[in-house]
Amino acid sequence: MYKNNSKGKPYYTQRNNKIKPGSSCNVTSMVAALSAAGWPVEKMASGGRQPEDELMRFILTDAACDRKWRMLDPEGKIPPNEWHAVLAYGTNRWLLGLGYSSGIVEWKENATLAEIQDQVNRGGAAVVSGQFPCQGGKLDHVVAVVGYDAAGFIIDDPWGDWHDGYITTKGDDISLTQSEALQMLKPLGSGKKWAHLVRPYPSLGDKAETKEAYDEG
Repeated sequence: MYKNNSKGKPYYTQRNNKIKPGSSCNVTSMVAALSAAGWPVEKMASGGRQPEDELMRFILTDAACDRKWRMLDPEGKIPPNEWHAVLAYGTNRWLLGLGYSSGIVEWKENATLAEIQDQVNRGGAAVVSGQFPCQGGKLDHVVAVVGYDAAGFIIDDPWGDWHDGYITTKGDDISLTQSEALQMLKPLGSGKKWAHLVRPYPSLGDKAETKEAYDEG
C-alpha cells in the first residue's frame, strides 16, 4: 500500500520565495500539489520566476480575486492568499488564464481522509492546513498531500520537517500518520477536514472557458 505522486518531481520550498516567504505556505503547497498531480507548473512561470511567486502575484493583483476577498473579509484583516476560498478561486482563475482547464482545484470544508487518499490514488493531490509542532510552540501551516502508505499520508511541507520542529528545512516526502492527520489537520480532531482537492492532469471533463466564468465569485 504505497503511492507517491511527487516522486521524481521538484520539491517546492517557501523559504526561497520572492513574495512573502514567511507566509506563502499556501501558494507553495498549491504549486507542489499541482506538480504532484502532473500539471506542468514549471511552464507556468517565465523569466526565471518561480510558479509559486507567480500564483501569489496573481492572487494579490487579480481584480476578481480582490472582489472575492473583500466579500469574505471587508476589513482586510487576513491577506487574500490566506483565505482558503480565495486560494482555490485564484488558482483556478490563474490556470484558466494560462490556457488550462476549469475547476482543477475543488475547495471542500468537509473532506474525509478517505476522499483525500482517493484523490491521490487517482493521480491527484490535496492541499490541507493544520497545526504543526515547531520550536517554541505550534505553527498554523499549509502542506500538500502527495501520497500515502500503510501508516497514513505522505506530505510535501514547504517549511521543512515538523518531526524535529523544522530544524530540518527540507520537507520532501514527510510522513503524516492517519492518527496525526486526524489530530493535526484542521478542523483539529474532526473526521471532516478542510481540503483543496487537485485533479490529475489532464483534468477529467475539460471544457473551454475563460477567466470571466469566475468573475462573479
